[in-house]
Amino acid sequence: MMILPAYYFILFAVVSSFLAAAAAWTPSQPSSSAAAAAATAASAASLSKLQPAAATKIISPTCSNGSSSLSSRTEFLRQTISTSTAILAITTSSLLFQPAAAANAAPPFAIMAEELGYFPVTDETSGATVMVPAKIKRHSTDQAIALAKYLQSTKSTMYGAFWCPHCIRQKELFGMEAFKYVNYVECDIRGYKSQSATCFEKGVDGFPSWKFGNGKQQGGEMELMDIAKISGFLDKKGMNAFDANLEFGVPPLGSSGESCQ
Repeated sequence: MMILPAYYFILFAVVSSFLAAAAAWTPSQPSSSAAAAAATAASAASLSKLQPAAATKIISPTCSNGSSSLSSRTEFLRQTISTSTAILAITTSSLLFQPAAAANAAPPFAIMAEELGYFPVTDETSGATVMVPAKIKRHSTDQAIALAKYLQSTKSTMYGAFWCPHCIRQKELFGMEAFKYVNYVECDIRGYKSQSATCFEKGVDGFPSWKFGNGKQQGGEMELMDIAKISGFLDKKGMNAFDANLEFGVPPLGSSGESCQ
């Protein structure tokens, strides 16, 4: 709605220009209908450009031989104001509705995050373009959060890559609240906060790869129940500490043990 005052100013300028011209207007001698038509066309062209500052001279229309041309300065001004108002209304309406359509359009990064699972950003420190994984959508269960906290306390680590669909699913299995406790290492050099050298030193050759605090290792995506078993969570907390039936809304991608190379 902030656009309107500017366009009312334009309307004011248009009308003011015609008022100034009309103030100096005097009836002219009858002329031919061809001259009257040319004058009317010139006025219409001036209005269509919406450039009041350039309208330094206006040819006043005259009537001749009973034609429908304007017969008085008052009528001339009335039609001028009516035309200007109509032009302003159409222009303002189109400008007001265009931003609404643009606002509904999905930004490119949002599309990339939805389709690919990651999107590019500029690293503030190095200025380089790096890839950031899309945000996790699924909410965590209480038992998933408890498992993630256990993994953190035992210094267990998940190695992955931003582009790997199995890594994306593994994160979704934990959920947004739980995964923030998981020690995650980005192995692709193009990824945000990449630790590719660490992955090379650890001999990581597939994603995701797990190295648990109890010394056990496992490659490929895993259901949370399997992680709870291998990591020692169930041994520590009890066999009833995790119920796989409580995990719902899991994305249907891949199967246990699959990985990206």
